[in-house]
Amino acid sequence: MKVLVVEDEAMEREAMVHLVKSGFPQVKEVLSADNGVYAVKMALEKKPDLILMDINLPLQDGITAAGQIREGLPEIKIIMVSAYSDYEHFRGSMRSQAMDYLVKPYSAESFYEAVARGLQRKGETPVLFGKAGTIQRIKAYLEKHYRENITLQDVAEEVNLDKSYMGRLFREESGTTIMGYLKEVRIAKAKELLLCGMPPGEVAEKTGFGDAAYFSKSFKQVTGNTPAKFRETGGET
Repeated sequence: MKVLVVEDEAMEREAMVHLVKSGFPQVKEVLSADNGVYAVKMALEKKPDLILMDINLPLQDGITAAGQIREGLPEIKIIMVSAYSDYEHFRGSMRSQAMDYLVKPYSAESFYEAVARGLQRKGETPVLFGKAGTIQRIKAYLEKHYRENITLQDVAEEVNLDKSYMGRLFREESGTTIMGYLKEVRIAKAKELLLCGMPPGEVAEKTGFGDAAYFSKSFKQVTGNTPAKFRETGGET
């Protein structure tokens, strides 16, 4: 993937390029331009997946440049970036069909969220940041490693957070504990395997419960049925 950063202030341009490179490993090339005329030329030649376009540019303003780029690349995704927060500049951005509008000074989190939306392909799960992003990463880790003997420390190291803080955050945002969510994931996978005819003892091993007796007890607590009964009835209660 390619991203074009258009910003006339050198330090701001370098900062934006750094944020894109450090936050989005799927972006293989980050291009840059320091004026509106060169931005149009580079966009039409390089055909980036996303453009971050400052409004106040030399030679040609960002709104005009965005409109010219869109004439040649109708599907291009453009995020307008500006210190202006007034309605006229926002309306101009909408006329150029910008997908988003970042007002300086913006936080790194709002920058990442805007770029993530811009780079998201159809059908992909949105990438989240901040607290929501942390919860998303924790759940993704549990859903991938549920077969393993996961500890809270393993999860904390994955998301680079203090174990106690991570536990409180997850409980506040999700309404359950991390280990509670892990059990939910394991039970859901166990149901699938049982309905495929797999014996309960093997299911216990495949879903991270390990001990068959513990698996049977946990399964009955959640579903009201033993694993064997659940399999026999085809999941009917």
